[in-house]
Amino acid sequence: MIPPFILPANVKLKAVNMIFTEGHLYLNVSACQTGSKCPLCKKTSYRVHSKYTRMLADLPVTGHQSRMDLIARRFFCDNPKCKRKIFTERFRVEIIPYKRRLCRTIELLRRIALELGGNTGSKICRYMGMPVSPSTLLRLIKQLEIISRPVTSGIIGIDDWAFKKGNNYGTVVVDLESREVIDLLPDRESDTLANWLRAHPEVTVISRDRAGPYALGAKNGAPQAIQVADRFHLFMNLGEATKRVFQSKRKELKEAYKIFNKPIIVNNPNEEIIETVLIAAEEEKSIPTTVCVKRQFIFEKVKELRQAGKSIKAIARSLKAHRDTVRKYLNADEYPKRECKRTIQFDGYLEYLLHESNQGKTRKELHQAIVNMGFKGKYTQFCYNFNIISKGKHPSIKGITQLSPIRTWSPTRLSMMLYMDPKQLNTHDKEFLHLLFDKYPEIKQLENLVKNFKDLFINKQDGQLKKWIDEAMHPGSALKNFASNLQKDFNAINNAVITSYSNGQVEGQVNRLKNIKRRMYGRAGFQMLRNMVLIKSG
Repeated sequence: MIPPFILPANVKLKAVNMIFTEGHLYLNVSACQTGSKCPLCKKTSYRVHSKYTRMLADLPVTGHQSRMDLIARRFFCDNPKCKRKIFTERFRVEIIPYKRRLCRTIELLRRIALELGGNTGSKICRYMGMPVSPSTLLRLIKQLEIISRPVTSGIIGIDDWAFKKGNNYGTVVVDLESREVIDLLPDRESDTLANWLRAHPEVTVISRDRAGPYALGAKNGAPQAIQVADRFHLFMNLGEATKRVFQSKRKELKEAYKIFNKPIIVNNPNEEIIETVLIAAEEEKSIPTTVCVKRQFIFEKVKELRQAGKSIKAIARSLKAHRDTVRKYLNADEYPKRECKRTIQFDGYLEYLLHESNQGKTRKELHQAIVNMGFKGKYTQFCYNFNIISKGKHPSIKGITQLSPIRTWSPTRLSMMLYMDPKQLNTHDKEFLHLLFDKYPEIKQLENLVKNFKDLFINKQDGQLKKWIDEAMHPGSALKNFASNLQKDFNAINNAVITSYSNGQVEGQVNRLKNIKRRMYGRAGFQMLRNMVLIKSG
């Protein structure tokens, strides 16, 4: 008996028999409807012309491939005015003309393709019992027709996304209230955006970055909407401006680095250090080598077990030691000292390595020099010991004053430090900033401008941006160019100051779009990518 749940419940079908062979399930099915409508004149016909077999792939059953062999019929069209004389049997649901799969199978494959893409989706379908190619899954997505949805909130955000970075860019449009992608545009030209906005007169607020084409397109396509500049890009532009200021003050920064590092630099670490090194090395040789507690315990245990009459083999098995080690311990009156020959050999060249004439040489040059003098260690051994000396941890140079690291700050780091909270800065950052402020008052003025610009977006008071621009346009200000650029897009930037609209949601959607695009492995045409993004957003 064929279980009734295997067949689709919304179609009148009758199962004739079922065959299972080599992991495949075949169902022989016939249609039970009395007549069928002509696809042209829509009149129902009951006269059967002939029969034929349709093979339709169905959902897998217990992980096995399933196929339905449907015995369909051809009908005569009895309407004398209709051009069609014979037509194949039509079904209202589930079975579509010319399709090789049931609709429920197509829907499942399409959902897998939307979530996993072509290659990964094809692998999963093969494990599920529905083997399809990646091209078939992508073709199912291409067949979807997407109709642009209206902007329900009237508040949108726009930004560009890279179809191919550096070459082709598109535009993504996001409803900021519903947090859904409304549409994808094939480029980032002003005319394209303006045409899209004219088709959506319900738009009242446009959040965008500071790109000129977007500003022009929003102005031409939606003059009734207010434009809001993205705060993130504003701070990015401010950071670039402050970075250029520090780059123009290279001479002042070098002088500040010298002043800051002067107390910790040793000017002549030559003869006195070498003499102290040699004395320390001689004292080090006279100090007994520290014995490992574990090895000392094994040494004493070997003696104890031997006195108890145990054999060497039994002692080695009990202590998990080699028999040669046991014999060595039995022949020694006290635990043998372990000496590192490589370290002792390296210590003999410390005077040469620390000499003033060798400062500035590379490790390769120093290694080759001491090899010519008789050093037999490998280059890796030399680097290991030389790095220990550089860090001041070598046993032969204990107590020697080492050179402290010289601290410097890049222009990028300095520009970030100006608007960071003082609690986020470490001690050295704070000290260096105080040094810059005391020695160069214009940098202190720059910090005040940066902090005040940051406070504009916190206080959200109308008119404060105009005051800040007037202050930044002062002849002695370092941000005159940045302030003059703000005047060119004043209304959008002022709206960003006094309103809470942000392009952050758009940036998140762009990141999601990148992940979807990567699943296509280079086969994501614009139309298919648009279908995937809009369907998943809906």
